[in-house]
Amino acid sequence: MLKSTYAAGRLELDASALVVDEVSIVGSRCGPFAPALRLLERGAVDVAPLVEARYSLEDGAAAFVHAARPAALKVVLSTGRAS
Repeated sequence: MLKSTYAAGRLELDASALVVDEVSIVGSRCGPFAPALRLLERGAVDVAPLVEARYSLEDGAAAFVHAARPAALKVVLSTGRAS
């Protein structure tokens, strides 16, 4: 997944590793937030499977280490207890 918004500029990329490793890229950009927030509010989208781990703010450094793992999903930091 390639997520970014490029404003007036070019991205230089050495694509050889993408070709050799047969990497698939899917572009993503910000969409309309209001409809998405309404779906979340109604519970129409189950986001729980996307959250791999929860950490308290006190364990923030460990959360960043976890999030840096290859293929890690969402890691949530909160002021409450980690679960």
